Amino acid sequence: MTQRPVLFRNASVFDDGARTFRAGLDVLCRDGRIERIAPAGSAGDVPPDTRVVDAGGAFLIPGLIDCHVHLTSAGDPDELGALRAEPLPVRAWKAARNAAATVRAGVTTVRDLGAADHLNIHLARAVDSGLIEGPRILAAGYGVTMTGGHGHGFIAVEADGPDEVRKRVREQLRAGAAAIKLFASGGVMTPGVDPRSPSFTLEELRAGVEEAHKAFRVVGAHAQATEGIKNAILAGVDSIEHGVWLDEEAIDMMTARGTYLVATLTAPWQIAHMGAEAGVPQYMVEKGWQVLESHEASFRAAIRAGVRIAMGTDQGTPFNRPGENAQEPARMVRLGLSPAAALLASTAWAADLLRLADRSGRIREGLDADLVLLARDPLADIAALADPSAIRVVLARGKMVVERIPEAHQPEAS
Repeated sequence: MTQRPVLFRNASVFDDGARTFRAGLDVLCRDGRIERIAPAGSAGDVPPDTRVVDAGGAFLIPGLIDCHVHLTSAGDPDELGALRAEPLPVRAWKAARNAAATVRAGVTTVRDLGAADHLNIHLARAVDSGLIEGPRILAAGYGVTMTGGHGHGFIAVEADGPDEVRKRVREQLRAGAAAIKLFASGGVMTPGVDPRSPSFTLEELRAGVEEAHKAFRVVGAHAQATEGIKNAILAGVDSIEHGVWLDEEAIDMMTARGTYLVATLTAPWQIAHMGAEAGVPQYMVEKGWQVLESHEASFRAAIRAGVRIAMGTDQGTPFNRPGENAQEPARMVRLGLSPAAALLASTAWAADLLRLADRSGRIREGLDADLVLLARDPLADIAALADPSAIRVVLARGKMVVERIPEAHQPEAS
């Protein structure tokens, strides 16, 4: 069934270049794309079956892009225990629910950086085919880690030496991965692994990056330890995930090479602050507090230095739930990023990182109709992004997934 065209009438449209809203515009979307942007009342002829949304001056932004999620996880307190206990069909049903919650919150594109059984790849295909509701998913399949490294046994396969890393990356590509994740250091959620410890060597990381880039895939590196961060940058990864212990040299390396930081500020904050009383395993809580202060200080230093920033939540970690992704840009603002920059990091800049600038992340004619209509100005109140009551409409590739305002009357063509 062909989806109806949608006309937003009299919207305030986010201009990513000017970093402000342009009031009084009509935006016509047809066949999944933005077809026309024109001053209100001058959009010209529209198809007779068009769904007309009277925006009334409300704020139209690109659909949000989360560059680091795990849709197969729900954000339960002991997420690893749940993952290991549940059979695959149950995990798949829950993943479908998580995908729907994510897109209904205005997140229309995600990069899923690790799932057991390649479930994220299957989920991406199910969304693309129209079988289930969800955002566009760039799925990495499994991540690739060293033997005993962070993520082993649940979201990553193990490899040692450059040749094994190459093979494991090639296996993810064969399975249909649209992105690749490498582990350059320890992390918080794997028991017995220290987040301050580097993991893959520079040579191993280079092998993985080379294989991914040969296949035109974007590479994200889980990297919390300083040495692991630097190894990943030198290896040529596209983004550093987390970046907990950034020193001045690492920041200079990132700015020189254009490496993005996907900080995922929400993940350790929730683990540390919710704590063991809420059911988070004690070892995670201890490591959450271990990284939190340095993590936030590193983010502040990165934005002062002009490091490229893209939004990512690590959604799926404890109390980091699907559909609550927009708490991340609010944390970015609290730590010093301007609201306009936080919105850009969650849209245009994220699209640039994921090589989707020709498809999404901006409101331009010809791009996919990934759009969110907000009742409040997010540049004045960044919390509007995370407030379900502020979300009036969500379009994902032209499909209406949320509509909380009545359809406007469309005069008959004369």
